[in-house]
Amino acid sequence: MKTLVILFAIVAPVFMSGQSWKMAVMDENGVMSCKPVTSQSHAPGHRQSQMTGFPVAVTGNATFKNMRNLTLADMDGDGAEDIVFGADSKLYVWSYTGKLWEVPLTGTAIYPPSVADINNDGFPEIVQTTGGIPANGRVHAFDRNGNAVPGWPVNFSSHWMMCAATLADMNGDDTLEIIVGERYTSTSGRVHVLRYDGTSFSTNWPVTLDGLTAVTPSAGDVDNDGIKDIVIHSTKSRYILGIDGQPKPGFPVTTEPGQKYSYQSPVIADFDNDGYYETTGASHGDVPKYYVMSHDGSDFGGWPITVPDSNWTYSTPTVVKIDGEWKILMSRPIGSEADDMLYCWDAAGNMQPGFPVVKSGGLEGYISVADINNDNEYELVFGSNMLDSLGNGFIHAYRISDGTPLTGFPLSPRGWTFMNGVCIGDVNGDGLMDLVALSYTNSFGASTDTVYVNVYEMNVPVGPGKILWGTYKGSNDRSGYIPGSGTQVQVSEFSPFVVFPNPCNGRCRIEISGDVDGGVFFAELYTMTGIRVFSQEIKGPSEYIEFHSPVDGPYVLKVSGKNRVAYRKLMISR
Repeated sequence: MKTLVILFAIVAPVFMSGQSWKMAVMDENGVMSCKPVTSQSHAPGHRQSQMTGFPVAVTGNATFKNMRNLTLADMDGDGAEDIVFGADSKLYVWSYTGKLWEVPLTGTAIYPPSVADINNDGFPEIVQTTGGIPANGRVHAFDRNGNAVPGWPVNFSSHWMMCAATLADMNGDDTLEIIVGERYTSTSGRVHVLRYDGTSFSTNWPVTLDGLTAVTPSAGDVDNDGIKDIVIHSTKSRYILGIDGQPKPGFPVTTEPGQKYSYQSPVIADFDNDGYYETTGASHGDVPKYYVMSHDGSDFGGWPITVPDSNWTYSTPTVVKIDGEWKILMSRPIGSEADDMLYCWDAAGNMQPGFPVVKSGGLEGYISVADINNDNEYELVFGSNMLDSLGNGFIHAYRISDGTPLTGFPLSPRGWTFMNGVCIGDVNGDGLMDLVALSYTNSFGASTDTVYVNVYEMNVPVGPGKILWGTYKGSNDRSGYIPGSGTQVQVSEFSPFVVFPNPCNGRCRIEISGDVDGGVFFAELYTMTGIRVFSQEIKGPSEYIEFHSPVDGPYVLKVSGKNRVAYRKLMISR
């Protein structure tokens, strides 16, 4: 029996020097290598110019490479989204005008930082996990100016902190808890729930799992009891934990050796609109599968689906709703020979028209969904496991309507885009869409490696409804939770609720008209570029809400119930 050990180490390459194309591979131990491939059927990349001042280059770690890209968030209140990322042992915040600040980290940053207002002070905080060899893991929290938040960093015997932190209000006190995974021993992991001040949420935590913590947790009310749950996987099993630290009935669901887990962070959504939430994700192992799991641990109708050729995949799902229909997107790794590599199913597991995407070069980063050419249809934007003979990677774009490639793509940044993705937002505040992607070189110890931040200007509007999924796990809090009808943001003339005052100072009243569908609704606040910055359940037809807005400015307020959803523009001005 093979034993999975999650390390982000990089081993010596297996290719010979020369001008061959290369394909990245991650093995059973989470170790990356690469090998030469032929590239006759791969589309050539386009060296498109980038926004003035980009790409930005910083020193990367010699051994541990970035995964799941970076974060866009307005940290200085100027209306433009800043670029927040870790590289090696530093955390950076970069604006379109240059570097705002950098701070040293204890340990190595691998996953992107999570960003939200954790302490209810009206401003965003940054939470960054680290690891490293020798083990030097921490959970860091910084304010928007780079100052350590009181009580942070948190240290658990310098153990690796696995994947990214999840930020969620687990007890309704208007502050956010920080949910993180720890590599506790060589064979087991622990899940921590921490308060905004760095202390443990309760004596029920941490919880030890039957294997290493394998994914970024998700958080939401899965079993419809009014209390948020934590969805987490070990390398062996799927867990849903209550806030008391106890597994929910039917859990854990142990699936090894057929299915095992690492990096495929799950997403939770109510696919059948019954108030109970399903969990979707991918796996590796002897019989790797794409799965959708019901709240009680059973297989959801039409699932699982076996990964073709039994390819291991570290794909993390993208879940969006378009024209009232769910779209579930996942992928697999392949080489230079054209084959199916990206899949789009409905909630029942039916392949959608135009899919799978067939091309050379596979994918295990996340998939973004946005209207990047202003044709009123959505495109898929994603990276690759391929590197060309000049050392350039790839950013692809395909239409979700028919699975065909977009003209002008793939883009070709310097270095690997492997295991990362593309953030979509507005970096310079001009109201136009930007694609932001992290890439890196890997010399396998031969020289110093570099991390690049690439910004491509799409020159199309970036208003509400243009971005459905624009970052890792769909939101900067990494909660992986899609309440109501999904992540789609658009401004509607439909009027089932009113919000006042508008403008407000961050506190306003929501009044819902007509049948309240049992009285349970969700209020969500989105930036004008479609990034969710706040989510809260509301009960009854009228309730005051205190929004944890990161900065003053215009937002889109979404209110969704069992059978309806509506949107309003909301101005916050303190």
